[in-house]
Amino acid sequence: MAEERQCYGGQWKVPITPYNRRLYWPPSWIKCDCGELAKRVYGRKGDFLYPNGQYLCKACQREYQKVDGRDNFILVKPNEK
Repeated sequence: MAEERQCYGGQWKVPITPYNRRLYWPPSWIKCDCGELAKRVYGRKGDFLYPNGQYLCKACQREYQKVDGRDNFILVKPNEK
């Protein structure tokens, strides 16, 4: 199920609002269900790293994916505990 999440941008984890969205979109961090922040994952193509639209929480290992064209994120890999 897709839902809107609190998003954060930049290395200082600035909360993204409608006023600063143009500066920080797509977000570098999103709020996970466990309360921690999930970081954007990069994939390698040749010698370059590209953002692939997925976010991974280091604390609980949940994985989220951004829905293209929307501000929603879906849970791809739930916590197995």
